[in-house]
Amino acid sequence: MEIIERHEISAASNDAPESRVSSPIERQRTGSTSRSGRLFSASLIPGQTKRGAFKPAWKRLLPGHSLRTKRASAVRGKTEAPLDSSDSPNSHQGTSESSRLGTLQLGKYAHEEEMPAWLIKLLEKKGAVRASGVMPALKHLLELSAPTEYAYLCHPDALHVAKLRREGGFCGYRNIQVLAAHIIATETTGWEQFGDDIPSIFQIQELIETAWDRGYNARGRIETGGIRGTRKYIGTPEAQALFRSMGFPCSVQAFRTSNEQDGNAAGRLLQAIEDYFQQGAADCLTHKVRSTQLPPIYLQRPSHSVTIVGFEKLKDGHVQLLVFDPEFQSSEAVTSLATKATLRRQAKINRLLEPYRRSDAHLERFKEFEVLYLTNKRA
Repeated sequence: MEIIERHEISAASNDAPESRVSSPIERQRTGSTSRSGRLFSASLIPGQTKRGAFKPAWKRLLPGHSLRTKRASAVRGKTEAPLDSSDSPNSHQGTSESSRLGTLQLGKYAHEEEMPAWLIKLLEKKGAVRASGVMPALKHLLELSAPTEYAYLCHPDALHVAKLRREGGFCGYRNIQVLAAHIIATETTGWEQFGDDIPSIFQIQELIETAWDRGYNARGRIETGGIRGTRKYIGTPEAQALFRSMGFPCSVQAFRTSNEQDGNAAGRLLQAIEDYFQQGAADCLTHKVRSTQLPPIYLQRPSHSVTIVGFEKLKDGHVQLLVFDPEFQSSEAVTSLATKATLRRQAKINRLLEPYRRSDAHLERFKEFEVLYLTNKRA
């Protein structure tokens, strides 16, 4: 399905290599330190007989945890001047060293030339934490959720890809993998380029470097000094460069609260996401949970990124996003437990849904966002 482009979406042609994210935060990067320790209590993991305390484990999953807010102001657009609209693929050769970004935007390993050997071995050996079947589980839980008035969901085959423990700030890569998994699962035109599996972090780095070589958002190399084999944060410009260089059309939409006339960035984001899902749910608008065939959406906010997989309206009038967060590693446990949820156990249903919900109140804490939509048509 082709996405209807709105006025805030970049109007750059998908054929022009040096199209860019047309927003004040176009060079924002994402990343966060991975949490150590189990994200679920032992009682929530299939096969575990130990009964753990529910509340402490879930508190670490809630939006607003201090780990996510310490660097909430680390937005690239606040420290870097926007690109000149006349930039061309070869116009950055004389860019001064002052264009190189630092730890505020690229993380504490901004000047790292190569990640440590132990991390390379970990990523090569374990790859990522994957969970399939999450979307049907979310649909079941939302159908049972008493506070839910209605909800939209993306394609039912969406794969949740989470970070490995100790891997560090690879959130952007994990969200790219979710979108790549959708392209493969739906056999979108050109999907064979990925082969039969989602690309690894190292392969994504190579694809981004190749995109820069070909002139797609090429300034990223100047700003980062290159990302091959490093732990530098990436963001929407790199995701856009990767997908467009491979022939997968995508659009980027930016939201920023800069003055009262602009309105609330979170509110405009939520409205845009509901509009997006409504396009794919024309035949099921009377249903409580409205499943679509639409791709998931890459969402960037200051210092972190997630993948939007749905939208929820509550009976009290509040709205919220449904997301796959790379820092949440226990979706497989949720899929197992969701089958046992019943209408009478609303507390359990809410706990199982909590890691996937990002409320309007939570989003209003941030003043800027970017989203990347895949606009591909199926082969």
